Amino acid sequence: MSGRKETVLDLAKFVDKGVQVKLTGGRQVTGTLKGYDQLLNLVLDEAVEFLRDSDDPLKTTDQTRRLGLILG
Repeated sequence: MSGRKETVLDLAKFVDKGVQVKLTGGRQVTGTLKGYDQLLNLVLDEAVEFLRDSDDPLKTTDQTRRLGLILG
């Protein structure tokens, strides 16, 4: 055993394609996947965050916020 963790996901097939991800902390973001690393840090371009409902923080609303290029 080499001690390396193998990624279960093959993200290479999603590069330059639109993806929707839920980040640590529960934020939900869509954007174009531009890159990633073995720790699953993602680079998303043209990212848009779906804002949470103020009455129920577990739900998202139709309101969005443009984030641009992010590392998540």
